[in-house]
Amino acid sequence: MAFEDRTNRLQYPVNAGSPTVFTLNPGGKILRGEVILTGTLVVSGGTTNGTTLGEGGPINLIQRIRITANRANGSRYPGGLLVDCHPRALLRYAMYEHQGKFIGEQNGSVIGNGAAGSYFIYLSIPIYWADATLLNEMMTALNADLVDSTGAPIYTAIQVEVDIAPNLAGCFLGNDRVINTAGLQIQWQDDRLGLASDTVPLVQEDHDMLIAVTQTRAQDFAMPQDGSFSSWLILAEQNTSRTLSDGLLNRVTLKAPTINLDQYAPYDLRQQMLSDGWLDPSQSGVGQFFIDFTHGLLQNGNPASGISAMFDVNNLSGANLDQLKFYTRRTYALLSN
Repeated sequence: MAFEDRTNRLQYPVNAGSPTVFTLNPGGKILRGEVILTGTLVVSGGTTNGTTLGEGGPINLIQRIRITANRANGSRYPGGLLVDCHPRALLRYAMYEHQGKFIGEQNGSVIGNGAAGSYFIYLSIPIYWADATLLNEMMTALNADLVDSTGAPIYTAIQVEVDIAPNLAGCFLGNDRVINTAGLQIQWQDDRLGLASDTVPLVQEDHDMLIAVTQTRAQDFAMPQDGSFSSWLILAEQNTSRTLSDGLLNRVTLKAPTINLDQYAPYDLRQQMLSDGWLDPSQSGVGQFFIDFTHGLLQNGNPASGISAMFDVNNLSGANLDQLKFYTRRTYALLSN
């Protein structure tokens, strides 16, 4: 039986406006990591709450999460950025890992929609390596062992960087208040199994495609071109408020030797999500489009370099004010010794 290690490992005080860096201890296969923001946030001064941006606070207090692995000499695992994502992408993807339900701050706190006050929060931002879309979800767990099954070293270090916002401007547009983070902690927790076999390297990233004009064949020039895609999550974000909207994306067309996908949005794509069990019918799926390429088998992933992708989009708010946020998951073959 595999040894299980589920631990809240590291904790640092929050320093608003500065990144926090965790260096993870080696050992085991990491199924899920969590960046946890917890404690009391004090909001004071100013006169304006502002307008909520996306999910607002406390989610947008964290601006970016990056996880970097330093490849050991002779390792069969590629190094570099393993995760480079905004919390919104990670939390929205998490819906498809837990029965299609969105989970934000545990107590439902939105830090008073920007109003002055004192707010206790517990926000867990999950990072999934084990993939519920696969029949064997352990295949993509992060290999944090010192050596692989052949005895070759893997990584010399794995580090998590969490960028903390200096104020509430990224949570509420126009907010002019001051935050005191002395009562906040940033923590790292992960869930590991002691598995003997090797795993498949997985990279998670998100990026934005700005919508300049309404067009039927828009292309995303920032889409990664290496590895094989196991899934995409597309978030259609309208205007500077980043409101999730069904009015921006009309159709997705993907062509490659390994895929022929041509579906309309929102209804074709959303029905696929409902039929495959990725979205709970009681939950809002507005502006969210999840595309699973694997159908449970990792070898069904699509090589990123061979895909021709076209998007039929509307520009409702003005040039480059609307956007599609793409969250992608890519796997890689192990390197030769």
